[in-house]
Amino acid sequence: IKDIPHIFPLWRMLSDKHAELEPMFKIVENAENKFGGYLKTILVREDDTVFVAESNSKIIGYAIASISTTPEVFVIRKRLYVQDMMVSPEYRKAGVGRKLMTSVMALAEEQQIEKIDLLVAVKNDGANKFWRAMGFNPALNYMTKYLT
Repeated sequence: IKDIPHIFPLWRMLSDKHAELEPMFKIVENAENKFGGYLKTILVREDDTVFVAESNSKIIGYAIASISTTPEVFVIRKRLYVQDMMVSPEYRKAGVGRKLMTSVMALAEEQQIEKIDLLVAVKNDGANKFWRAMGFNPALNYMTKYLT
């Protein structure tokens, strides 16, 4: 919980970048406080985990992962969803994202997860390149139609 305020700047960068690429991610006023409350709730839930990367006692990256179970009609039952992952720009291409994902994948292995999912903006070339390098591949087309 002590790390929550130190995650805000990274979360804000992630949100601002996503908002440039996809209107769904535009944030409301006082979003940092609301996000802090959200982080507090997920930190106590058994199926959610927040990972942080540090350098010189400063948080330089974070990832949020959630475990869920699919309905019994499906063969693959346990999945992990990477909700957020952000690395401070000055630490990119230094292995920080890879280390965060190594931790996420270790959790997945420990929990006998069969599949890891995430969303990445189509227009986010850097993120798409990173996720492909980590072994992720497009699986579904997530389509959107705005009504207002």
